[in-house]
This record gives sequence, structure tokens and C-alpha cells, in this order.
Amino acid sequence: MFSGRKKRKIIYIFLALGLLILLPLTISKTRTQKIKADFIKLKPVDLQYTILANFTVEYPVPLEMKFFQEGTVKAIRVREGDELAKGQIMIELDDFKAQQEYIISQKELEAAEIKLKNAREEILPKLEEKLKKLEADLAQAESMVKRYRKLEKEGGITLVQLEKVENDYLRISSEYNQIKLEIDSFSSSGTIPYLENQVAIARSRMELARQALANTRIIAPYDGKVLKIYVQVGQKVNLYEPAARFLEKSPWILVLNIDQKDLPFLRVGLPAWVIMDAYPDRKLHAETVYVCTEVDKEKNTCEIRLQILDDVPFIRHGMTGSAEILAGKYEKVLAVPTRFVKKALDGDFVWIWKNNQARLVKVKATPVGERWAIIENLPESTIVVDAGLEARADKISLHKEVSIQ
Repeated sequence: MFSGRKKRKIIYIFLALGLLILLPLTISKTRTQKIKADFIKLKPVDLQYTILANFTVEYPVPLEMKFFQEGTVKAIRVREGDELAKGQIMIELDDFKAQQEYIISQKELEAAEIKLKNAREEILPKLEEKLKKLEADLAQAESMVKRYRKLEKEGGITLVQLEKVENDYLRISSEYNQIKLEIDSFSSSGTIPYLENQVAIARSRMELARQALANTRIIAPYDGKVLKIYVQVGQKVNLYEPAARFLEKSPWILVLNIDQKDLPFLRVGLPAWVIMDAYPDRKLHAETVYVCTEVDKEKNTCEIRLQILDDVPFIRHGMTGSAEILAGKYEKVLAVPTRFVKKALDGDFVWIWKNNQARLVKVKATPVGERWAIIENLPESTIVVDAGLEARADKISLHKEVSIQ
């Protein structure tokens, strides 16, 4: 008698042997089963290759405008939804103090410029004229000293008279040197540089005052539309507090990420159709305006931008939707769905139906995206069959004809 353990072991052995016998039979039966295959008859067709992708409305981005001056809101010149031209005033703060400071800074600059002008046109010319007179006086005094020294040696004058002439010469020489030094420093480190510095300081103060006055107004930075007003008349506002949201008047730009395999078909200027998720019944015209210059290595995608060509009011920044880019058109080509083309190590193959029998032939197939392949070395009217590479030719039969959609 066998023990329970031995019995189970014997049962397992018999089961394994049974599987080894049945498995090849099953595989053989599967390979020898008849295959009802879809087929297509080659005929010239026009293919419109499209690239499908989701998008987000990215540009223009609404601008959050802020106050760059503290104060009280004096007036709001626009309403939400208004379309404005560049430079148009939107919001005004009380500008009385800023106006006064700007006027004062203007007067201070004018006064400094007048002083500088007077120095250049009156003081300096007077000093130069005085220097010329002293130069002449100095030459005359020097001549007198020489003559008096000669007379004193000859006994013609007293020593006291000579000393008086020499002292006059020293006085004139000292005054001449002083005026000359004053003129030399006048343009480098004296009055004029000081006054020029005062003018520069006054001009800077006036510019700051002008900017402070300008900051009391919120002005449209470019043509666009007012989306939101955050304040009201009489409200006190702080520095950098939100004032309004403004949208530039510019075509809407959609951003898509396309699989890198579609790069060969992409270029600027391709037509496209877009549909917003929020408005599925509206189909809008668009075109490509940007194709990436490099691929995102992590995602293996390429950024594409589309510009909306239709003028519609319902688009908003951040909306999402789907786009269909019309990337290529192939006219009068012989094509099959890509599933009909079987790839092997030594090339592409298709099954064809000829004389009521399937036959595997090597072809030159050019893929058009993921859906179609253009067949270049088979004649028109050839019947191409969708069967696997391992199928037996005598087991393939025609089932249903398909067509290029």
C-alpha cells in the first residue's frame, strides 16, 4: 500500500506528463486553425495627416497692476470690461502733495541752472578780463623794477624809491597768481563743478518727484481690456496693493506638448482646428506659430504653440481643450492601416491575396503617423491582408474589407 504522500507525488507526476503531451498539441492546433483576416484593396487615396494633442491657453497672461504710491483713490476712470488704448488713465490717487513737490523741484532746478549759467557767462569772463589787466600791469611793474634798479646803482634814485617799486611789483604778481589759480580751479574743482553738482542733484530730485506724481495714476501699459477693478473711490491704499487686472489685446496663444516622433511633420504656419473643453460645439481656426528647438528629455515631448485666428469673446487664460494640427497631405497614394504592415528584422512585410491564396511579400512602407503606412512597391488593386507573420498561408481566408478613413 502507498502512503498518502507517495500517492500525491504520483498524481503530480501524471499531471505534469499530461500537460507536456497536451501543450504541443494545443499549440499545433492553434497554428493550424483557419484565420479570417480583414483585407484592403490598394487604390489611390488622399491622406490628411493630423496630430492630436491637448492644450492650455497660456498667452496673453493677465497683468496684475499694483499701486506704487500710497494714497487715497480720487477717481476711477474705467469700468470692468472696458477696452483701453495704451496710456489711457484707469485710476487716480489724490495727487495734491505730489503736484506741489514736483513744482518745487522744478523751481529748484531752474534756480540751480541759472546760477550755473551766470557762473559760466558772467563770473568767469570777468575773472579772465581781470587777469588780462593784471598781466599787463605785471609786465609794466617788472619793467619799472628793472629800470629803478639800474638808476639806484647809478645813484639816480634812493633805495626807498626802489623798494616802493619792488613792493608794487610783488603785490601785482601776488594778485595775478591768485586770479590765475581761481580761474584754473573754476572749471575743475571750484565754483562751476560745485554748481554742476547742484544742478545734477536738483534734476534727480525733480525726476523723483515726477515719478512720484506719475505713480498716483494707474495707466494702461498697452492696448487691452480691464478685467477687474480692486478698489473704490475714497479708499486708502498701501504701497504694492492690487489696483486692477488688465489683459493685453493680443491673439490667444495655446501651448501643446507633442510627442517627439511627430517633429518631422511640424513647422510654423500649419493650419489647425481647436476646440475648448468649455465650448465643445465651437471649432476654431488656428495655426502653428512656434515649434520647439529642443526636446524635453524627461517627457520626450516638443512644445508647440498655436495662435487662434478667430475673434471670439469667450476664451480665457488657463482654458483647456484639444487641437488637431493638419500636419501633412499626401495625394493619390497607395496606403494601408499600419496594423497591416508586419515588421521583421530584415524589413517590412505584408500578406497579399493572389490567385485565391495568401502570400507574404517584402514591401517598402513609409509610416504616416501612427494610423497609416504608404506602400510604394505594390501595384494598384493589390489585395493586402491583415495576418500575423507566423500565420500559415494555406490557413488564411478573407473576412471583411476595410478602407482608409
